[in-house]
Amino acid sequence: MPSYNIHDIKNHMRRILLSAALLAAACNYAHAATRKVLFIGNSYIYTNNLPSLLQQMATSMGDTLIYDEYTVGGYTLQSHSGDIQTKNKIYSQQWDIVVIQEQSQRPAFSPTQVARDTYPFARKLDSMVRDNRSCTETMFFMTWGYKNGDASNCAAYPPICTYAGMQQRLRESYLQMATDNNGIVSPVGVAWKQVRDSFPAMELYSPDGSHPSMNGSFLAACVFYTSIFHKSTVKSTFNSTLVAADAANLKRFASRVVLDSFNNWNASGNYTYANFTHTLTGNKITLNNTSKYATTYAWAFGDGNTSTAASPTHTYSTPGKYFVTLRASNTCFSETKGDTINTQGTGITSINNAPVTITATATGNGKVMLQNTGKQTGAIHIFDINGRKVATLQLQPDEQTYTDLLPGLYMYSAYINDALQHAAKLSVY
Repeated sequence: MPSYNIHDIKNHMRRILLSAALLAAACNYAHAATRKVLFIGNSYIYTNNLPSLLQQMATSMGDTLIYDEYTVGGYTLQSHSGDIQTKNKIYSQQWDIVVIQEQSQRPAFSPTQVARDTYPFARKLDSMVRDNRSCTETMFFMTWGYKNGDASNCAAYPPICTYAGMQQRLRESYLQMATDNNGIVSPVGVAWKQVRDSFPAMELYSPDGSHPSMNGSFLAACVFYTSIFHKSTVKSTFNSTLVAADAANLKRFASRVVLDSFNNWNASGNYTYANFTHTLTGNKITLNNTSKYATTYAWAFGDGNTSTAASPTHTYSTPGKYFVTLRASNTCFSETKGDTINTQGTGITSINNAPVTITATATGNGKVMLQNTGKQTGAIHIFDINGRKVATLQLQPDEQTYTDLLPGLYMYSAYINDALQHAAKLSVY
């Protein structure tokens, strides 16, 4: 098997990584959006000023959040439903979204108690929201379980004696509130659990074991951003006061929870989500519309041609790079997503010394499968688009392993017995 001069390899890698960087900058572009959001809740919102963190996150991504809040410590939905200040805030302007958050313990109680003490007041608040503007979307803020469960109510209802049990009941109750009121959910509690499970040393709680630390509030802001603007926070430059590595992990988990299980949190409601995939055959593009809660579609193919079909096909007269946009709308909301289509190919080439036996394959959720199907020992080196090595793994014959990367474009080089066997791009999603 031939080997390569190290300078040739580096030059080849630079060309591939430059092409990948240009491609990454052009693809997966979501148009800037403005949303007006009202927060109704208590100290889980005003601790660390969650709405302000969300606003700064939106600004870093080119979006605009206009917000107001009415948050009183310890307030329940029952308290809010009878408070004239809550009503005045709801009726103060035409909101796109009103976020509703119950007191931290109440949704975790028994189904019978929640049906009596929480659901009727969620309904009452939602009715005010719809009365003010029929198009406003009610978003329920799924909170997190106490760090060690709810000791004060453990004897009365044992399922909430532990964090896991309390978290499960919160999840069930908030999803039920969304279903009952044709609303949507911001699944902060689900992301909280995944971060706790994956990074047990990362402190999400204040010392009281209930309120959020800055890490916890930042995670909540990331989940809310993706829930409202339908974009990953991975590329956001806003880290607040967090260590960059911690912020990156929280952004990744928040985006993954919202987008990978999008239908769970948006099973009802009317909040438009625009999205599409495509396939290319020469100069012919076939578009697969995966939008939700839209009734009309406006496509622009980037060459002056348009379509209002749900999932059109289009043939370009000449090869090239074209920016395709989809505007998905209903009578209340619209959203625009775009992607660069390259009918010339990506310009990214690979080194390949057949037969290829060692490969890296993205499998979703940030996971990459590394596989050696040959009979010799090998290694895989993974580089980001700036040429920095982010991982090196040694693989034995017929061995398979996995690694976890942030979404984005990478380059990997595969070696068998220290000879370069294969080099190619790797798109992690």
